Amino acid sequence: MDATQLFKNLSLDTWYKALIYVGGAVFVASLFVDVKGLTNSQLQLLSGGALLLGLGEWKKHKEHSWIKPPNAYTGPAAIITETVRSPDFVGTLFDVVGVALILFGIVRILKAFLFQH
Repeated sequence: MDATQLFKNLSLDTWYKALIYVGGAVFVASLFVDVKGLTNSQLQLLSGGALLLGLGEWKKHKEHSWIKPPNAYTGPAAIITETVRSPDFVGTLFDVVGVALILFGIVRILKAFLFQH
């Protein structure tokens, strides 16, 4: 195994991977650091939802490869790889739970803001 290929999947080349990193980092930080402006439980709901939403989208985006035959116009044969969004049950479940957590966090923030004494 090549050590350079070990961190290939950890690159921030898509929005859902960035959402995973930000959601995970904020979630872990909210476990250990007192935040101001929000409660830690509200921040954990928002960041946990972002983490699950990013994981669900990463699960849905799969790489698809095929061999392009040689052609006089496009050149020699080549292996083409592209990322295709292919929904499945687990990815959709992560998305639904992530969005629900984010919405629940927003409702708790609004309730605390509107009904404060």
